[in-house]
Amino acid sequence: MAPVARGKSLSKATFPPHFTKLRTTIYNDRDALGIRPGVVVSPNHYIRSLSWNAFGTLIATGSHDRTLRVWNPERAQVKQSTELRGTSGAVERVAFHPLNETELASCGSDGMVRFWDVRTKASTGEVKVEKEPFTLAWTPDGSDIVAGRKDNLLMPISRSAMKVISEHPQSVQTNQTVFDWNGTHLYVTMGDGCVKILDYPTMKSRLTLTAHTSSCYTLSLSPSGEYLAIGGGDALVSLWDTEEWMCVRSLDLTEGPVKSVDFSFDGSYLVAGSDDDKKIEIAHVETGEIVHTVNLNHTASQVAWHPSRYALAYSAEAQGLKIIGATQNSKMDVQAAFNPTTLFSAKGLAVVITGGGSGIGLAIAASLYQTGASKIYLLGRRANILDDAIKTLKASPNAPKDTAEDVLISITCDVTSIGSLSAAVTQITNEIGYVDVLINCAGILGPKTNPDLYQADSITKVRDAMLTGWDQWDGTFRINTQAVIGVSASFLPLLEAANTRRGFQSGKVVGDGNPRIQDTSALEQIGADKDDDRLAQIITVASVASYMRYSTAGLAYNASKSAALHLSKILATFLAEWGIRSNVVCPGPFPSVMTAGLNPKYGTSQIPQGRMGNANDVAGVTLFFVGKGGAYANGMVQVTDGGRLAVWPGTY
Repeated sequence: MAPVARGKSLSKATFPPHFTKLRTTIYNDRDALGIRPGVVVSPNHYIRSLSWNAFGTLIATGSHDRTLRVWNPERAQVKQSTELRGTSGAVERVAFHPLNETELASCGSDGMVRFWDVRTKASTGEVKVEKEPFTLAWTPDGSDIVAGRKDNLLMPISRSAMKVISEHPQSVQTNQTVFDWNGTHLYVTMGDGCVKILDYPTMKSRLTLTAHTSSCYTLSLSPSGEYLAIGGGDALVSLWDTEEWMCVRSLDLTEGPVKSVDFSFDGSYLVAGSDDDKKIEIAHVETGEIVHTVNLNHTASQVAWHPSRYALAYSAEAQGLKIIGATQNSKMDVQAAFNPTTLFSAKGLAVVITGGGSGIGLAIAASLYQTGASKIYLLGRRANILDDAIKTLKASPNAPKDTAEDVLISITCDVTSIGSLSAAVTQITNEIGYVDVLINCAGILGPKTNPDLYQADSITKVRDAMLTGWDQWDGTFRINTQAVIGVSASFLPLLEAANTRRGFQSGKVVGDGNPRIQDTSALEQIGADKDDDRLAQIITVASVASYMRYSTAGLAYNASKSAALHLSKILATFLAEWGIRSNVVCPGPFPSVMTAGLNPKYGTSQIPQGRMGNANDVAGVTLFFVGKGGAYANGMVQVTDGGRLAVWPGTY
């Protein structure tokens, strides 16, 4: 079974500044062992082996003094760690199960291979192999584990049966072993500078690589299986193409014999550990260039990348375990500058607004236009309404004066027609090729509430009131509800294109601990701030009627807006893995065609604020969602109703 697919890597140019900012956390168990400050820690307590679990939520360490400890990377205090007791000899190797995040295997000088449940702190089984096993390699499915002894005997062990399957003596000193991702071949480092490739489970020799001029000690297979990295006693790491079995380059990463080597989660970067170096060099795999150096005050013989992100664990002699990037963003930078012109701004965004020719849609367009949107496409059925809207926005004394090209563009479009929507998408694709924000604002009132719904003096009048405008429900739902899906679906490729333009990887990204990676160098190219991590989003304008149990506008309107709100929440869920956000605005009464003729003043029992909403009210919500201040908003519903839902029966 291959490892879980990982995200796109940071480029060679952007990795160093990213990694430099990561904090180093120290994990030390001196207190648990009763070692007082100033007392020298025995070298027997230095870490000899370390292993991340499959999800990177735990890391195990083993030492010659029989200490076997499991750490939570998020909690550096030793009291938050787990010590596994029961070994009677030096711990030579630890290895987490490739699939079960709480199962750990260990081996050591007492001749035992033990299996542990880190939740219960107990051994779940042990296999006696004698004569100091010092290497372990799990098959990718976790069914078997191969132990290597110091007398050069390889012993496959059945995890389920808890017994040795077979024994395979080797004629030359054997060191570390690792399986390919199919579990059909075992790579074995040898003391004569070779790496032997054995078929599994027959353990017959298939190929021998002459890799180094002295002993080969360690090796690592890239996540894609494309490369095998081999570390030798000649202080070099050789990188082998696993298709042609040719050495593509040698890397000089240490000054002494290489004792450990590991690929980053995406296979883009490589590190090596040695007993002779007080630094860790990180190399770019494709070019062989050293892109970053971690300077230390100790050696680091054991190194291991986190399985799903750029976090690096390494042994630190008397200081214990250190991890770079283990607790990223554990503290907020409260001394950073908070700039409202970027937190609440549409600067540089390309936006599409359906129903943007009047009412709330026009107010939204005005707020985006005045705060620097690069393109605003107004979609609607009536060209004259859209043209008048654009004239109104341009005539404002607050309109931007220095735009080099037209920001406001009208497109005649029927949001209930997929063909009409496709034509709009094609036009925008040809003109700019992306959309940062899509705003579903098109809507109609539908059949109004019949007063007899609440004032009738007979059940037949209630019946008739409920059926008022029955034949208009279909049209109401087509525009208010169905169009939310039709419009959103039509613009998905352009929304994804906006993410790609901002350096985000495209496509579906799944898995715990596997965020969507952003190459921030792309932001500089488009004139965006280097910390701008806004993903494309859909904003749907529903209504407080979505929540109200009293129908003031009409049964069809309440139902259609409630459905639109829920569909938008569903969008947020299934589009999350595609990197597209979905948020909802639920306005109360605002001046528009729908509310024409209503008294704009309200009592405290109707709207505590005492009035209809205005352009500032809708602009504030909109600019929050589209600005950097709203980057963390996804699946959110923002009500702006002057307190109407606070005093009316509702489900909010």
